[in-house]
Amino acid sequence: MPAITRIIPVCLLTLANTTNSHATRYHVAMNASGTASGLSWENAFTSLQEALSIVIPGDEIWVAAGQYKPTSGTSRTISFQLRSGVNMFGGFAGTETSLNERDIAANPTVLNGDIGEPGTSTDNSHSVVTADLLTIPTMLDGFRIMNGYSGSGSGYNGGGMRVTNTLAGRLTVRNCALVNNYSGTYGGGIYLGTAKLTLENCDLINNSAGTGGDGGAILNGNNNGGESSVLIIRDSRFTNNAARRGACLFNNIGYDTLLIERSIFTNNTSEISILTFDGFNEARVLNSYIIGNTVNGSSENVLYVNASSELDRFSMINCTVAHNYNVYSGSLQEEIIKVLDTQHVIQNSIIHGNTAYNGRQASTNVVITNSIVQGGHSNGTDIIDLDPQFAAPYTGTPTNFDATAFDYHPLSSSPAINVGNNDLVAATSFFDLDGEERIQGGVVDLGCYESDLTVSVGEPRTHHGWFFETMHNELHFTGTSGLPTTPITIYDPTGKRMAEYGTRGNVVHIELPAGIYIAASAELGWLKIVVD
Repeated sequence: MPAITRIIPVCLLTLANTTNSHATRYHVAMNASGTASGLSWENAFTSLQEALSIVIPGDEIWVAAGQYKPTSGTSRTISFQLRSGVNMFGGFAGTETSLNERDIAANPTVLNGDIGEPGTSTDNSHSVVTADLLTIPTMLDGFRIMNGYSGSGSGYNGGGMRVTNTLAGRLTVRNCALVNNYSGTYGGGIYLGTAKLTLENCDLINNSAGTGGDGGAILNGNNNGGESSVLIIRDSRFTNNAARRGACLFNNIGYDTLLIERSIFTNNTSEISILTFDGFNEARVLNSYIIGNTVNGSSENVLYVNASSELDRFSMINCTVAHNYNVYSGSLQEEIIKVLDTQHVIQNSIIHGNTAYNGRQASTNVVITNSIVQGGHSNGTDIIDLDPQFAAPYTGTPTNFDATAFDYHPLSSSPAINVGNNDLVAATSFFDLDGEERIQGGVVDLGCYESDLTVSVGEPRTHHGWFFETMHNELHFTGTSGLPTTPITIYDPTGKRMAEYGTRGNVVHIELPAGIYIAASAELGWLKIVVD
């Protein structure tokens, strides 16, 4: 069973919490023996469904470790239905008084769809968790969602979660694992329809769609004609998912916005594709890796990108796509990376060691710049065709494998070090896949990792015309072209805006609590600062 062992800062996301004058915290613990009022751990509900039945927007539910099933009966249509504006937290021992006291890994809180014969999947809940008609931001944090089973043609979809009609609100799923969920048609782990969903620090493991199914981990699909969906994935890991198309991600309805940042896709298998982006207004993949996945067919791709309009934009920036294989035994017809339109870009990335077609690892349509590409790329500029010198990569025969057992950081001698284009770094991408500062040594590295070539964070550091002096907590501007004309904005490591300062002189005193912050300037870029 996977364990959620870390909580990673998430950049530039502020979740609005709705409260009301009657907001109540309810407790759920399987072995509680008190009055069952739900108002304390001693008097907790023993049933999560009982808590969900009485909450109103602004309330929250704390759930202690244990196995919770949607029903004590055998009705497969019953699920845990999230309530609009009600945040639900798991991972408690049953004594805590604040969220900071939780130890999620030590206190697994499992939402389990195995309601029938133990170990027999075909009588499990169609969807373990459902979220429909959310009109207020809502959070699910600290749960393992397991063993949902939506059979082919059932019409339920989304074995683990089904998220629909949330455009007026938003669902954030944080510090969760979706494990061993299945759909015979769409979305083994999660099915989206007319939805806004953010995943933060989540694991999607062993989810699948059936022989004819799509979206092993996640599928974005139709919901009574509704099409606009927002999907944001940060600091998450997709491992050992499977589907006919889109082992990790598939959409048969376009996204309004798709953002994948600091995430891992490894050891996934599919006949046709691992990641399919087929229709979107904007899609971005940043500081992530796609390593150790397999497809099996003459014209199949690990990454497939197809826009519905020439105005739509896909970009992959500072990513590593390596050692993915097409294991088809016959003649191949397409590249591992297939991009159908010419307006899309791959930048500051590493593409190496994948199964090649006619010597190519990516289709010729996509524009690739400032990247390592094995075999080169005819539609590219500043392309390096050299071994990226990964520290300890997989060296076995072509098959799917778990890249977390290997080391894909570049060695200090790697041609990926300090050769990228800083101007291509996404404006909000302050951190690499490890959560380390994105630009070190003055020039960004290629790929998902940044080498640590800087002085310690407490020392003053000159960087593009400014530095931070720690002793007096001052920003100093040293550029010869004059002071910045736009304000300096200060963010905390989660992306929360903390302060804004004008620049009337060469020195700006920062007045903030002690901690690490990011100073951002439209003209100077950004700088990590440490306030004492």
